[in-house]
Amino acid sequence: MMADRAPFRLRWHHCLLALLAYLALLLAWAPASLLAWALPHFTRQAVSLEQATGSVWRGEAAGLRVRAAGLSGDLQLGRVSWSVRPLDLFAARLGYRLHLAGAGIHAQGVLRAGANSAELLEARIEMPAGRLAQLAPDFAWWQPDGRLVLTADRMAFSPTEARGAAVLRWLDAASGRSQSRLGSYRADIAGAERGLRFTLSTESGPLSLQGQGNWDRTRGVAFNGVARAAADSRAELGGLLNLIGPARPDGDRAIRIGS
Repeated sequence: MMADRAPFRLRWHHCLLALLAYLALLLAWAPASLLAWALPHFTRQAVSLEQATGSVWRGEAAGLRVRAAGLSGDLQLGRVSWSVRPLDLFAARLGYRLHLAGAGIHAQGVLRAGANSAELLEARIEMPAGRLAQLAPDFAWWQPDGRLVLTADRMAFSPTEARGAAVLRWLDAASGRSQSRLGSYRADIAGAERGLRFTLSTESGPLSLQGQGNWDRTRGVAFNGVARAAADSRAELGGLLNLIGPARPDGDRAIRIGS
């Protein structure tokens, strides 16, 4: 006589697998228009998609638009495509691998969102330095040119703080206020309460720039630093330096943005 089998009972892991399967099906079949509706709703109109097609699982949009404190108008980031990372569902997070292209911008990375936070992982973003002019009116005065490259292994954001680190480099930097190239520069960015803080340093070039600043959600960008021309370039860069401000006794020029 065969031994009686124990009756089947639903365990918590059975319920979890069923829930994950349901979420996967929902993401696979839900139209991209649902994501286009949800983004501005949950980001308080800070992020929105234009002409979204496909599904929530995998799709694309003709444009990604960002609004933030201090920006002179909306930041248009070109065409974006996305695909879900299924394993993130096991951590109760919704993860997407993103690709952006267009308007001179090339970017890729991973965005993971939870109930009250988001993470940016493995990110690399390249764009024209002219985009700096949208960050603060004082940047527009410089008429910046060259390339911006942002890299970040991991940054986490919540309603009260940002955590992690990133590096923003300004390569082959130039200004419409000067006929010569200025150099290459690096900003080391760190998360802070209510926003970000950054330290600017010079990698190469005849114009040395250095200083510290921060960005927060309400006041935008603030920066205090100094500019100094190499001895053999002072005459060539004199016009730009005079526009920055009068020389201090040590020859440096003070730079103040948003403060």
